[in-house]
Amino acid sequence: MQYLGEIAAISAALAWAVATWVYSQFSHKFSAMQMNIVKGVVASTMMLFVLPTLPLPTLVLSPSHFWILAISGIIGIAIGDSAYFSALKRIGANKTLLLESLAPPLSGILALLVLGSALSSQSWIGVVVTTIAVTYVVFQPNDNSQPNSLSGIGFGLLASICQATGVVISHYALVAGDVPPLLGALIRLSIGVLVVFAVVVFIEKRPIASMWSKLKQLKSKDRRWLVLAIIVGTFLALWLQQVALKNANPAIAQTLIATSPLFILVIYAWNGEPITKKNVIGTIGALFGISLFFL
Repeated sequence: MQYLGEIAAISAALAWAVATWVYSQFSHKFSAMQMNIVKGVVASTMMLFVLPTLPLPTLVLSPSHFWILAISGIIGIAIGDSAYFSALKRIGANKTLLLESLAPPLSGILALLVLGSALSSQSWIGVVVTTIAVTYVVFQPNDNSQPNSLSGIGFGLLASICQATGVVISHYALVAGDVPPLLGALIRLSIGVLVVFAVVVFIEKRPIASMWSKLKQLKSKDRRWLVLAIIVGTFLALWLQQVALKNANPAIAQTLIATSPLFILVIYAWNGEPITKKNVIGTIGALFGISLFFL
């Protein structure tokens, strides 16, 4: 299917926007690592149930490709997602997604240096235009903006760097090893969660008991929302991300995934928050940037 990777990337952006909004409602109920473990365990379990039902080709996964995916999971999931949740707690959804919009140019530079994956001049213009437009949209202040936090900004930047690095490494393993996207996502997620498990016991006091207690204290409605965020934001979005990385240039895929701040504006509008002219201009600019990939 033509543009399968690009369509998957845009779908992942929408899924991630929905999940980010939901996760922001729980950011102060769990620590960043606890939140990472909860979403990782639930999503990994779901992938394990779904994977056997899919028609998978005969696959011989080489140890080198497995370890490349594992390293990608450590960087992108264990470190990157923990930093993401830390930023979400400190500076909110808008600014966290703003900082994550720095991932596309980083992916392009890394892909060029590591994989030798060159982009056309027009695609590079698309990367720049889309990134600037996304930044322009989410940078607009609103009445609910949280005070600036240097640590939150630092975690957001770390999440962006880890996301870009994990994307490029994962892309290599998926393509070179011809690894099915869902299997690649499962390996990355499982290894990432195991690393977080191994680290959190040394950082937090009785983290597993604390996490379980907080989960039991949630209302039934809140638990359903949290499971929905995990299904959409981790299970579905990560799967779509792997499809995008397998079938599109990593810089282009990451740029399209970075349009999630545009989708979150729709969520804000749905909740009755006003959308300004600057938001509209920024959205049109981002769509123009995206179109440069296909014209």
